[in-house]
Amino acid sequence: MKLGAYVIMLLTMMIVLEFVGVPTGLSTTLESFGITINQNTSELINADIESSSIWANLFLEGSGILIVVLAGTAVIGLFARGYDTSLVVLPFVITIATLFGGTFWAVIKYTQSFNETWMTATIATLFVAIGAGFIWSCIDYFAGR
Repeated sequence: MKLGAYVIMLLTMMIVLEFVGVPTGLSTTLESFGITINQNTSELINADIESSSIWANLFLEGSGILIVVLAGTAVIGLFARGYDTSLVVLPFVITIATLFGGTFWAVIKYTQSFNETWMTATIATLFVAIGAGFIWSCIDYFAGR
């Protein structure tokens, strides 16, 4: 599969696991976007993006709009000058890989709490296979440039 498909698949998997109540490494990231989930009932408590810290940093601070405009100009400049577009994609891939690693570790610890080794082994096998496919797609994407 292509790298974009893996990024969307991993992000969706992490969000779904967080919404169904499996503790993952994504809860702090969701909270910075103003999304709060009850860990006991998996109920959405709050989803106010406009009062989140990300929104405040981008739009409410004195230099927030300036940062967005400068970042947009830099990205357009990268595309217009013919630079390698993988420079723009790399931070997103690293972020998703880090979140996936945290999610993998959190889910393994969660399944170990059930004291069922078959469940831990099954989950670990699935995550390792998905992680290997993600690494392979990263190699294919960045080496093919």
